Amino acid sequence: MSLRYVFTQTNKTSISRERFIDFLKTFGLLLLVINSFSFLDLKYSGGEYLIINNSYISSNMTIITWFTVGLPIFIFSMGFTNLIAWYSNVGRDGSQWNYLVDRINSLLGPVLVLIFSVSIVLNVLLRTNLIPNYLTTTEDGVISLVEFTLWPLWLVSIYMVMVMFAPLTIYLHKKYPYLTLAVFGLVTFFIDIIEVPINYSYIQVFNYLFFWLTIHQLGYFYADGKIQILNKRIYFMLALVFYGFLFYQLIFNKILLNFANYRLNTFGNEDPPSAYYLIVSLAFIFFLISLQTYIDKLLHNRKVWLIFSHLHSNIYTIYLWQLITLIFVLLFNLNPFSVIFIHVLITFMFGNYERLQFNLSPNLVQRVNPLQPWPTPIKARFSLNNFSLAWVSTFLILLGIIHLTLGGIGQDGFFNIREFYFLRSNTFEGIGRILIGVLLLNTTVRGLEYKNKLLFFAAFFMTISMFTRQLIDESITNFEYVFTISIVIYFLYLLIPKSNYKLSTKVK
Repeated sequence: MSLRYVFTQTNKTSISRERFIDFLKTFGLLLLVINSFSFLDLKYSGGEYLIINNSYISSNMTIITWFTVGLPIFIFSMGFTNLIAWYSNVGRDGSQWNYLVDRINSLLGPVLVLIFSVSIVLNVLLRTNLIPNYLTTTEDGVISLVEFTLWPLWLVSIYMVMVMFAPLTIYLHKKYPYLTLAVFGLVTFFIDIIEVPINYSYIQVFNYLFFWLTIHQLGYFYADGKIQILNKRIYFMLALVFYGFLFYQLIFNKILLNFANYRLNTFGNEDPPSAYYLIVSLAFIFFLISLQTYIDKLLHNRKVWLIFSHLHSNIYTIYLWQLITLIFVLLFNLNPFSVIFIHVLITFMFGNYERLQFNLSPNLVQRVNPLQPWPTPIKARFSLNNFSLAWVSTFLILLGIIHLTLGGIGQDGFFNIREFYFLRSNTFEGIGRILIGVLLLNTTVRGLEYKNKLLFFAAFFMTISMFTRQLIDESITNFEYVFTISIVIYFLYLLIPKSNYKLSTKVK
């Protein structure tokens, strides 16, 4: 039925649909999948499995990564869709917390299916010794197999951060569009080029935020029609200048400019994002914008659009399962062409939720001339309690996903500690945060009768999770105590009856 639904939606595609953005979203994720199957290899030697990133070995493949940076392309397209979704939400008399719920729920389906499927399948295979517990990198490092296969969840973490900050960044875009973009970009460069002492190395973590906010903010300019005003040749020339700068740095200064790290090498430009990563991202985005006329013409072909739409309707599932597919093909020496069959099978098995979320009809968002400004003032219903609960719930989901991305799902024990800079947690906490976050997030718009019970349970869980540390004699930092106590107090505060609760409206 979901496949028939895609056919129906494709036939109803609005004439005002920005197909170029759909192309960027799908193309960006496809590039990441292509990178995995082009650059990664697995070799068995001396009783261990060596995972190799060939883009670091071959200089030609290193240059190829400049033209396959798919994640910035995806985040740029998300900037467009997040702003359009905001206006659509406001047009339906929506609220700020409703916006967060809708944007997070649209991606959580495939993510939760991946997490729990991997939890069952990989842990069973590990216990039966059918697959290795760890992989060895070319730098003699060690990475767990489960952590490596869950690497695509980094995109989910970035996406969630962009959505969490969207109400603020949209406000800044409406008030100070060029200043906001310039500040985000300059802060990214500044953090990357300053010499940071080891004790303050955590400062570089902020580039995970400012870099992606810069790319995401650029997508707002496309949604408002500001990017389309300039001639396409200007973007082509800018792309040439940026790529020329990268070639100069590579040839004359011998700087390693690789943009496909997979967390397998100690040096990289993505972890955290560097100034060079921003340059190559802008170069590739501008290059694709210069080709927009030709891409749009191709997508308006009915047969091409039909095929593309089916790919688009399963792209999250394909992307999230890419490394699991790759590992199985390499470990069991399967025919490379079996990758296509495996991906088709996975999309049929796990892509149904995503296909049912797929919507191209003009009833979703009907975009007029992209140069036409949106009506003002733009207002969204606002409630401090509801919005803060939605934001905190999203933050808990984010922390849970980051933990599972770093440590896998119970691979080394359900209470094994994993650390993310200044915050640690175990698998019990990671999964619990995701489940509680999802439930609380959705109670802001539905199931209000369960809200108080869930808040009490959430406070109890946050408290009991600290005691699980004592079970394994794991020390707890002062920051973790303050963080947990603050969240518990916040949940308990929301349980206090509010006699003068009012719903207000804010201009955004």
